[in-house]
Amino acid sequence: MILARAAVPGPRTVALHRAAPIVACLVLALATAACGTTGPSGSKPLLSQAPPAGSTAPGASPERWPGTTVLAVIALGAADGEIQKAGDDLQKAADEKDLEAMRGAADGLARMIEAIMPNVDRLDAYAGTKSVAALYRQAFPEIAAGARQLRDAVAARDGAGITAGYLRIVKGNDLYAPIREQIAALVEQAIVQQRLYLK
Repeated sequence: MILARAAVPGPRTVALHRAAPIVACLVLALATAACGTTGPSGSKPLLSQAPPAGSTAPGASPERWPGTTVLAVIALGAADGEIQKAGDDLQKAADEKDLEAMRGAADGLARMIEAIMPNVDRLDAYAGTKSVAALYRQAFPEIAAGARQLRDAVAARDGAGITAGYLRIVKGNDLYAPIREQIAALVEQAIVQQRLYLK
């Protein structure tokens, strides 16, 4: 899955010059978030690192999963890497104080979350994946809403909106962390289930 990038309007140097106070607000927001327990730090990217090897999902069942659930888990597992990349892009743009890059990264993140969200409903078809579906329903809307808010605030040169959008993405990332602890193991189980269907 490729992240969509927003087109850069007008001369970039003029946009950045006019946005200097907004960048200052953003830097303050980044510093505030880094000092808290939920914000990004120098060693933690905006969207969390992949879970360590050996992470396990809750109770695997010998029952056969519905085919739509199998496909949804595989799609969501693949999306996890793209979410990580989007977070890295957004963090890099913030570090470089590049507002247009931030707008593009936020737009791509919002569009990606909206595109993969229908897969979450398919997790409800199997009891063993309902709990992770509930986690997705908390995290994804928060990340997508924050990304849209950040994107629109950059376009409007709204410093308060940039700060609020960024911090909302951080909150969504914290809600997403428990999913990252489970999705790799669920994908492994889904691949086994997929093989059962092919037999």
